[in-house]
Amino acid sequence: MIGTYASVLAVCGASLMVGQAAVAVCGRREWSWLSPALGLALLCAVSWGTVRMPGEGLSSALVIVAVAAASVLYLRGRVLGLGEATSAAAPVALVALVAASLPFAVEGRFGILGTSFNPDMSQHLLAAARLAEGSDTQLLSQGYPLGPHSLVVALHDGLGVGLVQGFGGLTIATAVLASMTALGALAGAVGIRRLAGALLIALPYMVASYFAQGAFKETMQALFFLAFAIGLLELSGEARQPGWRGLPLRGVPLAI
Repeated sequence: MIGTYASVLAVCGASLMVGQAAVAVCGRREWSWLSPALGLALLCAVSWGTVRMPGEGLSSALVIVAVAAASVLYLRGRVLGLGEATSAAAPVALVALVAASLPFAVEGRFGILGTSFNPDMSQHLLAAARLAEGSDTQLLSQGYPLGPHSLVVALHDGLGVGLVQGFGGLTIATAVLASMTALGALAGAVGIRRLAGALLIALPYMVASYFAQGAFKETMQALFFLAFAIGLLELSGEARQPGWRGLPLRGVPLAI
């Protein structure tokens, strides 16, 4: 349990810092709900780019820590509305964390999700283990996207958690980050309406079904699709938010 939730905290914290730093680099000073998805996307890219360096997962973990620390330093004096965003995100993230923990609570232990009807995690664990050893894998030779696996290896070597706990933490973190990203579509909602709306957007039946079988890639794709749609809304026509208006790099978050 500790390893799983430590992974959740690490992924969510680093994603929020790195994602908002990317927003600030693009010129926006206000907090953006695109940050959770942007940060996770960048973490996967950084992990994949560094996990094959000497030191494998430990090198990747150290680079991620350095990038996250640099993001915090860069954001000093460059984030407006952080207090308001924290107040809005805290209850949503907490309830999403509880909801995403239900499969483990029902089972009475933390382990591999969906083993009774989806054995794919065996291949993902093998690929992550080979990456952690600096070895080649069949999935690697096939061009399979191993960014999430690389991030799990970084958690494994950086935090000392097991690969199973790393994948579990990444899966839960994706659900939490999606619930916060959904707040970008609920600017006019408050209180229980905002909370319920964020959860219904982030965890509909299809996403919950993928989550229950441990299909982390599909839930990450849903998060990125959600962020892209909200990004289009923020940047388009009359809905264009003042924070993005006139910025030459305003399309970069969509590319990320």
